[in-house]
Amino acid sequence: MAHKLTASYQDRYRDRQFYDRGFRRNMDDKLDLHKEICNPMSSAAACINVIGGISSDKADLIAFLNHFGLGVEDIISFQRGATYGRRTYNDQGNAVFEWVGPLMSPIFEVGGSRGHLRTSVDAYILAVIGGIVTQLLVEWKFTESYDTPRQLQRFAGVAGNERLRRYSSCLARLRKVKALPFNMAYEGGMGLYDLGYEPLFQLLRFTLLAKLTTPFKFDDGLAVNDYRVVHLSHSKNEALNTLSKTHVSCSPGLKNCDGRLMCEVWKHRILTQDEAMKFRHGYWDEALGVISDSGLKRYLLERYGDGE
Repeated sequence: MAHKLTASYQDRYRDRQFYDRGFRRNMDDKLDLHKEICNPMSSAAACINVIGGISSDKADLIAFLNHFGLGVEDIISFQRGATYGRRTYNDQGNAVFEWVGPLMSPIFEVGGSRGHLRTSVDAYILAVIGGIVTQLLVEWKFTESYDTPRQLQRFAGVAGNERLRRYSSCLARLRKVKALPFNMAYEGGMGLYDLGYEPLFQLLRFTLLAKLTTPFKFDDGLAVNDYRVVHLSHSKNEALNTLSKTHVSCSPGLKNCDGRLMCEVWKHRILTQDEAMKFRHGYWDEALGVISDSGLKRYLLERYGDGE
């Protein structure tokens, strides 16, 4: 079914880009979604179709998330006006899109907004896991692949120097409290520069955002005391799911990792053992079968899964 990731197949849905045409009703009116949201190949649109589509049914959303071993017991719904760190989210429902955390970036990013020039979480969910309120930061991939020079090393050039300074400051802060989430020795071995390949760079930022915002409290008193970073991709996107020699060509600390599944390298090579417990990954198209039978399920399977 690899053809479902092609433009020729997805173009069939250009007039049915969203199963629920009222998908924006639960979103903040001021949220400016990515300009590619109307592109049938858009991962943001796929995320909204799946997570947004099933979020109205808490049981379906829990079943979907637990396909990836998250152990979700319950989900806490957002109410419009939820405020954290002087940033108010006028979204509602069981999932929020383009979450960025508090007003002032805890990972030293300057400017930007939800979905633009700021680390933004594709889908953000407050789940109860082991009796603890846990923030789920979901990175969602569909047809993407990354092989341009800029995408292979985000820490190169003048802009790359700024990124190194920004995220090195985050790592230095975590090292001081002995909470470094990555397998980096004081000298030698893997370093920040090795995480410049775009998908790894994105996971780096998600991990730092989660790490540096946990625990926290919303203004209404709700305490969030744990987190999970969740990377979901499409099972047929081999160009993304498996690291190639090109992908690690600018990452000497990851030599001999080509040919391995990217998320497995992230979990078992890059993250510390403790941090790996807070990371989940899998293929979202393979979880569509757990959704309750409905027109939505048929649409999702036809468009993204094994259904015809």
